[in-house]
Amino acid sequence: MNIIYIADKNYEQYLIRSVRSYLKYNPSAKIIIVSEKPIPIPDTENVIIELPKMFRNRGIGDRITNTAYLKLFLTKLPYDKVLYVDCDTLCQAPLNDLWNTDCRFIALTESHSYGKKQAKAIGADKYGLTGMMLMNLKNLRKIGFTEKCLDIEQNYPTPETGWQHDETCINVAMRNRLTFVDHKWNYCHNRTYDNPINEADAPILHFVGKDKKDMLIVPFYDDLPDLLNEIKDKSVAIVGNAKSLFDCYYGKEIDKAEVVIRFNRGFPNDIKTQGEKTTILMLACDLSKTDINFYKSKYVINRSGIASNDAPTISSQDRNRLAEKLGSQPSSGFMAIDLCLTAHAKSIQLYGFDFEQTPTFYNPEGYKTKHDYNKEQEIVLEYERAGLLTINKGE
Repeated sequence: MNIIYIADKNYEQYLIRSVRSYLKYNPSAKIIIVSEKPIPIPDTENVIIELPKMFRNRGIGDRITNTAYLKLFLTKLPYDKVLYVDCDTLCQAPLNDLWNTDCRFIALTESHSYGKKQAKAIGADKYGLTGMMLMNLKNLRKIGFTEKCLDIEQNYPTPETGWQHDETCINVAMRNRLTFVDHKWNYCHNRTYDNPINEADAPILHFVGKDKKDMLIVPFYDDLPDLLNEIKDKSVAIVGNAKSLFDCYYGKEIDKAEVVIRFNRGFPNDIKTQGEKTTILMLACDLSKTDINFYKSKYVINRSGIASNDAPTISSQDRNRLAEKLGSQPSSGFMAIDLCLTAHAKSIQLYGFDFEQTPTFYNPEGYKTKHDYNKEQEIVLEYERAGLLTINKGE
């Protein structure tokens, strides 16, 4: 998957956050930043394309930066297919389904309600948002995409809305050649839609206009840098406490992982099935110092403020972000998965996760949980299909 941005220094703070989010859910993606001047961002490649002079000093009132017009020149890139995304977007799910969409030229989403005016102004049925474009560059080169857009830019009369910029050029030049996909693939924050969805359910969330500041407060476990560094590029075993864990002898396999995460009262007593190594202990309950010390873990972390020990606590903002996604409070296991994805773990292996098909082995009979394990299972299975983790099941 080739993910393309165009950027200048003014967007660097958004770009850094955006790149982190796309790599979280698409770790094997190649990230390319197209710019006129170098912008060194970790885990990305920078390609320099200089705009023609016609895009300088475009006149009073043009709210679009010169850099935006680099979209018209993406056919210069040496790829047959790319996924272009704006710097002010956040990825919230794997993008395999979008990447595999059949796309003859450009696939994109229809605009929110404001685009109806622009569609009417240019005589189109729909107006496409170009903040996300799945682009078949091979075919776009064949039809002279860049040349068509430049002709529109120079000769097409400004619509009565006054909105004449790169997005309008693409909509006019590619009229009847655009493929429209579900608006969840480029859902705009705080905008009005005929068929709105929960923003947490959008694989790509776009912070348009003056709402960009909201993007900067989306949490990424920023208060746990040591833990993120511990997990980054490491093989991780997350050991859940489902009773089915004891049906298989995964102990040696678990202990081979560079990082092992355990939870609450899941004490490693049966080495053949549970292993014995613990790197991170995540707590959602109170444990005595003696019990905590039993794990011999390098890190102890509280999933919430329930525990009374003095270990660091995952922020309420991170918990609330996941609660919005799930419609209920996240389990400790689900939070650990999200933490490892955020940290860009090399690999994630799950053990003792069966989403309540068997009870937590240490809970009393009839114990009721506040978690929605059906929803968690749906999301985790999507992660497994996308190759982000492996669920090791008892046979």
